[in-house]
Amino acid sequence: MQLREAVLDTSCVIALDAVGALPLLSFLFSLVLLPKAVREELFRRRETEDRFGILLRELAFIVPCDDYDQAELDILFTGRSVRGTKDRGEAESIAQASKKGASVIIDDMWGRKQARRHGLDLGGSITILRAFYDLRLRSGPELRANFVVLRQRGIRLPWKTVNATLQAIGQEPLTANELAQSPATRRTP
Repeated sequence: MQLREAVLDTSCVIALDAVGALPLLSFLFSLVLLPKAVREELFRRRETEDRFGILLRELAFIVPCDDYDQAELDILFTGRSVRGTKDRGEAESIAQASKKGASVIIDDMWGRKQARRHGLDLGGSITILRAFYDLRLRSGPELRANFVVLRQRGIRLPWKTVNATLQAIGQEPLTANELAQSPATRRTP
């Protein structure tokens, strides 16, 4: 089976790194591409700058990718009231995935909507973590623990979908107590 390439958005990189899952992406994808805007977001944060510099050196299948069409970005931002750096990572991810024929991994709702409009193979952090379970790279209890960590770190995910995923693999959904925990101050962009 030939693995596809994938383009990741910042929030997915942060979420997958939070649960130690970035190295496992090599079981799903031949290359993981990080657009310039994604790298800039990662390196703009003091708490992630050193960490992601090391990861980019250690994980050879995660590579920078700056091959996108500016006109494609302009089309993505048409009608969008907020421009500039907001949503730039999602837009570059979509543009590069379109050009490369790659999958795009995005959690942001606007980005997911745009990816669907472009007919891209789309996934998110939940999809990726579920794939690790399906490949037996993570057990059910480990997957549940991963979602607890993401919740505690303030990673924004559709928690109803998380619970449906957990129930589908025979795990207890996150409890109201776990979901109500005050998330840490760190949030995804």
